[in-house]
Amino acid sequence: MKKFIVSLLIIALLSTAWGALRITALMQGWLLTPWSETDDNNGFTNALNITIKEQAKGNAVVALIESGEIVHTYFYSKGEPVDEQSVFGVASVGKWVTAMGVMRLVEQGKLDLDTPVSTYLKSWALPASNFDNNKVTLRLLLSHTAGIEDGLGHDGFAPNEEIQPLVEHLTQAADADPEVSGRVIVTQEPGSQWDYSGGSYNLIQLIIQDVSGMTFSDFMYEEIFAPLNLSNTQFQVDRNEPLLAQYYGENETLREYPNYTSLAATGLYTNIIDMHKLLKANLNSTFRGDGFPNLLSKQSLNQMRAPIASVGGQYIWGTGVMLFAPTKEGYVIGHGGKSPFLNASVRFDPSNGSGFIMFQTGNDEAFASDIATQWTLWKTGKPDIYLVNNRIDLVIKDALLGFVVIVILVIAFHIWQSKHKPRL
Repeated sequence: MKKFIVSLLIIALLSTAWGALRITALMQGWLLTPWSETDDNNGFTNALNITIKEQAKGNAVVALIESGEIVHTYFYSKGEPVDEQSVFGVASVGKWVTAMGVMRLVEQGKLDLDTPVSTYLKSWALPASNFDNNKVTLRLLLSHTAGIEDGLGHDGFAPNEEIQPLVEHLTQAADADPEVSGRVIVTQEPGSQWDYSGGSYNLIQLIIQDVSGMTFSDFMYEEIFAPLNLSNTQFQVDRNEPLLAQYYGENETLREYPNYTSLAATGLYTNIIDMHKLLKANLNSTFRGDGFPNLLSKQSLNQMRAPIASVGGQYIWGTGVMLFAPTKEGYVIGHGGKSPFLNASVRFDPSNGSGFIMFQTGNDEAFASDIATQWTLWKTGKPDIYLVNNRIDLVIKDALLGFVVIVILVIAFHIWQSKHKPRL
């Protein structure tokens, strides 16, 4: 009996150690191989260009940034040519841009990140719930920790359809996915956990309108787009825009960009040139250059970057920005966006001015995000939150396999020991 208990303890200790080692290896990127060495720019850009050319199913634009400036671009299309001026829908990247608008109102003293949002809402109120709605704040909404599940849906409306008013949409979204409730309502204790929520950003959109007295689009133009001199960026598609990139769908067929009620959550349209300016506005001042608009204060930028939401012990979200991977001085931050056959990714390291921008249509998988994952690994040597999530199943399988191997080895050792036990 004593030997059996000792064997169980040995199996438990070795299995735990093996599992911890595999998780640590995943989080630290020990078994991952970047496309090139950190200082080999040519190696990375060659791999980048080849991958896009071989795997893109529609069109794609990409830009690499060093010390705040674009140092490499690559454009690909199966149809009309695209370049740095081509306008793409970038879906949830608009959430990050919306967060910048919120911080402008905070700096003007019109909003506070930790005040109950009920203070600011004039035209709509959160429905009664099983939780204290007064605990819902802008900081929690921006970091997807307000307890509002992603039950809204953002399928959008066809060009010939009427766009649902925002207040009606918050109450019951007409373009909700079939499997979701289509309501913005508190379903978890505010602040208790992270739960990605497009509906939270629809609520932020309404708060901006109620507080500013302007439409959301007009406010964002006056406070963000105009100061940065963004000439091809807007919330809602302009179908007369001559620079609008074709929207490729399944089997390289063309789709129509939808209209959205959910502008803040998924309705941003922009190009590489303008996105580069938005990115620069979030870099440390050293990398913005002389004469570049000082859109947000250092305090506001630090608040956006500060870790708030975590999953599995890993910080993944700040105040309106994703935390992709840790660095020596903070995180690689930014945002991604995905709609059917459309994907965008914007990432940057504020401390050294390096960055990555990619927009694409035609690939149903998260093609731009997958490429951005390679950029993050190249720059930091660590996997981003997507790569960790994509490989966690493999780690679990390895841990289980290790457990089986350890059990077999322990049993084999006891069999060997019994056969070689000295006879008296």
